[in-house]
Amino acid sequence: MNHHQTHAFVLRTTDYGERDIIVTLLGRDTGRFSAIARSAKTSRRRFAGSLQPLRCLNASFTTRAQSDLATLTDAQVITDYPGIELDLEKIALASYATEIVRETCHEGDDASEVFDLLEDFFARLSTDAPTLPQSRALLARFELHLLAALGALPSLDGCARCGTSAQNLEKLMCSRLGEGLICPECRRLGEPLGVLFPEAFQLLQAYISDDTIPDALLNNDSARAQARRVIDTSLAQLIDRELKSRSMLTMLGLA
Repeated sequence: MNHHQTHAFVLRTTDYGERDIIVTLLGRDTGRFSAIARSAKTSRRRFAGSLQPLRCLNASFTTRAQSDLATLTDAQVITDYPGIELDLEKIALASYATEIVRETCHEGDDASEVFDLLEDFFARLSTDAPTLPQSRALLARFELHLLAALGALPSLDGCARCGTSAQNLEKLMCSRLGEGLICPECRRLGEPLGVLFPEAFQLLQAYISDDTIPDALLNNDSARAQARRVIDTSLAQLIDRELKSRSMLTMLGLA
């Protein structure tokens, strides 16, 4: 039996029997893993209020060589992000971020960068009071940085195949399969591409660089919609199902 401790986010909980809970966690030092929290439904000392999403925990657990399922022995809340749970839009954004991390991170992967992204995203949501356009930008930035951490960021500096700079392309053509920019010479016969308009390109670049976005660009609905399609196309290469939390984002106008 090996003993471990890590800072972790709860990605999902599932009831197991009358007293236990199976918890899916993202540990900064361990990556994604699943653990059984025995008597979690009745224990007030070890797990009281801790095994819920939108909380950063200090989790202690044990592992055995013969089992893929760890045993959670203790969990204490480090940060509970109170500013999120009082706002429906923030709950929707945080729930989506949690679900997309759960779907794209796999056991055995180094998840320290993804953990830090999620921690920063929750902290921003908890302390800021963003307008709707700012919330959309915050979400897009999280998604693009997540794609970068997972090695799936669409190429926006130049052609994804030959590297020709975007500045040297007469027209920006974007892959509908998530690769990013494709130059005319690298386009394959019958390959679906879409024109990426300058405002959408500028918006995507601003998202990635974390630069301040001018209000005129931030409020440009056509540019935002096209940038959103580019992001969604890249995410679709990693996720093969509709995320449950996405419908709430759409209903609130956040996606």
